[in-house]
This record gives sequence, structure tokens and C-alpha cells, in this order.
Amino acid sequence: MPTDPPGGTGSFLLAAANTGQTYAPTFTGNGELGIRVPPLGQGYGGEAMSTPSELAGFYAQPPGGVQQRANIPTWTTLAYSDGGQSFALSSGHTSNWRQALNLRTGVITTSARWAAPDGHVTDMSYQVLTDRAREHVGLVRLTLVPRWTGVATVTDTIDGSPGTLTTQVGKGWVPSARRDWVAVQARGTNVEAAIASQLTTSANVKSTTAQVDQTADQSVGQQLAFNVASGRSYTVTKSIGVVTSQQSTSADVSAQREAAAAAGAGFGALLEANNVAWAGLWSGRIDVVGNSTLATEVNASEFYLWSSIRNGVDWSISPAGLSSNSYDGHIFWDAETWMYPAVLAQHPELATGMNDYRYARLPAAKAHASATGYLGSRYPWESALDGSEQIPPPASVFTEGLYEQHITADIAIAHWQYYQATGNKKWLERRGWPVISQAASFWASRAVPGEGGSYHIGGVTGPDEENPDVNDEVYTNGAAVTTLRDAIQAAGVLGLHVPANWRPITSGIVVPVDYSLGITQEFAGYGGQMIKQADASLLEYPLGYGIPSNIAQGNVSYYAARTDPNGPSMSDAINSIDSSALGIAGCASSVYTQRSVQPFMRDVFDQFSETRGGGALPFMTGIGGFLQEFLYGYSGLRWDTNTVDLSPSTTSQLGGVVLHGLAWHGRRFTVAIGQHTTAITLDSGAILPVKTGSTTRNVRSGHPLMIATGRPDLVHTPDAIRCR
Repeated sequence: MPTDPPGGTGSFLLAAANTGQTYAPTFTGNGELGIRVPPLGQGYGGEAMSTPSELAGFYAQPPGGVQQRANIPTWTTLAYSDGGQSFALSSGHTSNWRQALNLRTGVITTSARWAAPDGHVTDMSYQVLTDRAREHVGLVRLTLVPRWTGVATVTDTIDGSPGTLTTQVGKGWVPSARRDWVAVQARGTNVEAAIASQLTTSANVKSTTAQVDQTADQSVGQQLAFNVASGRSYTVTKSIGVVTSQQSTSADVSAQREAAAAAGAGFGALLEANNVAWAGLWSGRIDVVGNSTLATEVNASEFYLWSSIRNGVDWSISPAGLSSNSYDGHIFWDAETWMYPAVLAQHPELATGMNDYRYARLPAAKAHASATGYLGSRYPWESALDGSEQIPPPASVFTEGLYEQHITADIAIAHWQYYQATGNKKWLERRGWPVISQAASFWASRAVPGEGGSYHIGGVTGPDEENPDVNDEVYTNGAAVTTLRDAIQAAGVLGLHVPANWRPITSGIVVPVDYSLGITQEFAGYGGQMIKQADASLLEYPLGYGIPSNIAQGNVSYYAARTDPNGPSMSDAINSIDSSALGIAGCASSVYTQRSVQPFMRDVFDQFSETRGGGALPFMTGIGGFLQEFLYGYSGLRWDTNTVDLSPSTTSQLGGVVLHGLAWHGRRFTVAIGQHTTAITLDSGAILPVKTGSTTRNVRSGHPLMIATGRPDLVHTPDAIRCR
């Protein structure tokens, strides 16, 4: 096969022809705004799956509760009526219904032919998007072709019915501009969000305008009435502006300005700019060749992840991203460990905002460490607006806030990875070092000395949450060591000295090994019971802890058999990456890849579910783990301060993988993994130092480096079923 195929074999257009069992409303976002679109094509649907409007960083705190991201009023509502009844799937007769998501542009299009109860037939199409080029802008366009003649109405509503955590603080209507707006305030935090809508129409719409929904709480609306003729096409476009008090001292004025500017630019120009912005993201992508199902799942996963983050927005990604306020919109270790590496590899400009979110909350993390008797910083298990612990009470039930302290290490490790990938020394000095060093100080104060120069960490919970409050938990200890190692290395880069006790603590923290079983113990006293998810196997990747390969292989095989079968997908994602890294004979890597995705893709829009039975949808955590299998598993990509480390491999079950737009120290490069050879091509920037095994070679523009692709499936193994 070619080593650099022109593209993957997957689809970028996902479509539903009915609302049966495989249908779930999908979402689109631009990293600031997120919107899930119901079968109707617009509006708020509160059916089996609600279709909320999300806004990054818009958190409320109800009395006695925790901070949680609040839904803003639904801004997509643009209802059509034939002069009698409004279009509804349950009214009259609907045929030729279709809903499609264009992954390349983020546009959700819903089309149908509707025969109203009075017999009027109308062909209609809704297009909904959040503008990737303008973070504060959303768009809804209705195109209708009536097969009748008379008076039609289109009603634009900003619908406050989902607003259970907000109160109205103002609204208005500017009839001359066909613009209305509403401002709401998040309870408990007093953050305000203003949503403004301005209507434009095709030239053949000669309408009268009236105000509607004047008294409904957190709602405002306007209605156009106009004559239509059979067979003619008419369009109504709704331009939305959304601004918060975190971004403007006059959010309502700014939102109206955004809506007016969007309306003035016109739908065509906005769509073109949106498409260009999305094309920039897709220039750094993963192509899977030879497996169209897997390729499409990768395409969809990249889209959903990118929809929840953007350059210049200093908020991180919650488990469901901007598709909903699942998990209260809180930020967990999921962000740094699972989503962040999948973003960093090809879009470090997006990863910056995730780091900035944590840096801004470093004072709160330092206060948390001090309040609990430790030095440095201790980040909360669940973070929201201000960086304080936001895990729901009671602590006796939800103990993660007390014990799952590895998140502080996860954050520090992500910051060091950013420096390794970008080489931005100024950033490291100003932003990275404060986070990394304070995390290292925490672990140095958290570790307790034992016999023979050993150090122990007690009373913690690892990723294996089914076994809480244990001692010397394997991932926690390994992550603490990695944090200290990274901090020492970062200090060397910056010419700084570290406390004298950091090095002995780093070498002394215990990671228990059971040599009779050939594994690292899950925790001190572990008895072989079931675990929730990958834990010990995280030592190999992402920590790169340095355990012997036979122990690392033992961890994969031993714990895979003891992992909760109803647990999240990331366990098999790690098993796949570890299998690739360790060169485990057979087809283990690709089998684990299939196990990590197929049971979790349950709807026509390839939205990754949290568990095999449901949960958050799409589950960004699972998406991140899945994408890492290609970015770091099959490529063997590892960041280093001086080189790009690669160890590509594949199996016969994958035709090939092409990683476009990988970024390292200002360079852009492509890795095309074929069945026999892998090509590394420098796309832009200075000479690229690539390390494979113990050999480092320089890649120059116009001169791809060709290396052998590892083929563990060609190595004899008695476990032959793995390669079927």
C-alpha cells in the first residue's frame, strides 16, 4: 500500500433517515457555544434526550449545591407555521425526514416534507451551526418551499424553558432591526449571559413583524408573517450573539452587537469563514485506511472533541464537553489524562487553554493544599468556576474528593508534556513551572518516609475507584514520582535549584511489585479482586515509568482479566497502546482497539457513549482514549525535549494510519504508517530530529524518512485467536 495515502476511507457526513433505535440527537459546537439539535431541526426538545444550549464557563451554584454549568436559553428555535399549526413531527404527516451532520463544517441539516393537518404541503430545511470563526455567534437558517399559496409565519424565540439554574435580568426587542435579546444570571455566582437574535430574510419575504413571548420568563420572541406562493423558495436566517459578563461589562449590548454584525455579514460569508476555520482543524487529523467503519468513528470522535474547545477560550473540557451539562460540567482528571494528549499532538494551540484554566486556579489549589496540611498545590477532584472542590456531598459517599489526589499529578504531567511538545521555554518559566513545581512540592510533603530510604503515600484512591482509600496505590505513586522527575527536569531547563529532598523522595517512593505474579500490585495488600479501570497498566503509558517490559506485559494480561466488563472504554485503549509499545506478539493492539470502541458507538451519529449501556453522550473521556491509540499507540509517538520518538507498528486488521499535522517545537510533520514501511514527512519548519530505537536521524523538507513498520501479528504466538 502507499505509505502516504491521500486520505482515510471514512465518511465525513453522518445522516439519520428516521428516529428509530439507532438515533440520538447530535450536537455541534465551536468551543464556546454548544448546541444539541432535536429531530425537529431547531428548538428545545425535552424528550428522552434533552437538547440544551451550552456556554463554556457559565456556572451557577444553587443554594446548598455545588457549582454546575447552567443551560442558557435555547437559541435555535425558529418555528414554521402554514398559518394554522406549527410544524411538528407529531402533527399532520412528515415524509422524507433526514438529519445530517457534516463533520467538516459542523453544520447540522434537518430536512423534511410536511403535510399540515389542513393539507398544506411544505418542503423545508433547517441548518444549524455554531460559528467556528466567530466564537460568540450561532446561526439557524430555514429554507422553505411551500406547495400552497397563502400566509406563512416564522417565529423566532429565545426559549428560557431549560433555564432551571438562571434568572432573568433583562430583555428587549428592536423591531426596526428585527432583533430581540434576553439576559440571564446564573444563581449563586451572578455570572450573566446575554443572548441576542437578529432575523434576515430572502428578498422575496415581505413580512410584518410582531413581538411574542413577552411575559414568559427568560424568553423573548418575534414573529414574521408573509405571503408565499406555491413552488417558490423562501429563507429566514437567525443570527445569534452570545456574550457573558466574564467577557464584557455590558453583555447585552455586546451580544446585540455580535448578532447585528453576523446578520450584516450574511449567511453565505459566515458559512464560508466557518468552513475555512474548520478546514484548519482538519489539516491536523487522523486518517485510518482500509477500515471505513473505524475511519468514520475516528472522524466523528475528532469532531466532537474539537467542538468543545477552541483557541483563546481558557476553559477546559468536561466529560460530555459542550453537548450537555452532564457531570455538572465539571473538570476532572479526564481532561488532562484522556482528552489533552489527543488535542496536544496536532493542535497545541487548543491545549493551551486547558493549561491556562488550571494555571488561573493555582491559588485555589495552593489554598486547598494548605488547608489539608500539605505544601504546594492540591487540585480538586471536581473543578468548575473558581477551582475549589466541587464534588457533590456527602463526602462519606463521594469520597473521591478526599482520596483521589492523583489529579494534581495528572495536571503537572500535562504541563510538562506541553513543554516537551512545544519547546516554549518562556511559557514554561511563566506558566508551566509554577504549576509543575507546586505539584511536586505537594507530593514531597505528602510522601511519608519508611524503612531503608523508602517513601509511602497512604490514604488515596487511584483510577480504580472500586477500591478506595488504600496505601501505596500504584498509579498514584507512579504519577507522584513522574511529577517529581518532571519538576527536576524542568528546573534544569530553567537553571533553577530544587529542594534537596526531592531526589531521594523520587527514588524512594514505593511501587510494589509481586514478582511471583510478574505484576505491579494495584495497591499494598491487593488480593486479586476486580478493578474499575486501567490503573497499573498506566505505568507504561502515559507515565513511561520505566518498569521492566515483562512486568509491564504482565500488568496488561493480568489486569485485563480483572477489569470490570461494564467499565469505561479507556482500559482497553490503554491495553492497546501498551500492547503496541511492548510489541506483544499477535493482534492484541487491534483487538483492544475494537473492544475500546465498538460497544460504545451506539447511534447513527457515532457519538461515543460512556458505558456499554449509556451514560454521557458523547463521552469526551472515551473519545480521548480512543484517539490516543492512533496518535501514541500505533505510531509509538512520545514527546521529548530534544527529539520526536517514534516506534510505528500495525497489524493486518488495519490497512494503515496517517497522522497529519503533528506538531513539535514549531514544526509540522506527517507520519504515514503502512503495512511494511512508515514515512515521516516534514511539512513545515526546521529540521526534525526523529529517534527510533537508539538511532536519531534528521528529517528535512522534501526528504521523507522511511523506517520499518513493526508487525507483532507476524510473530508466532499460541494465542492465535487474537489475529482472526
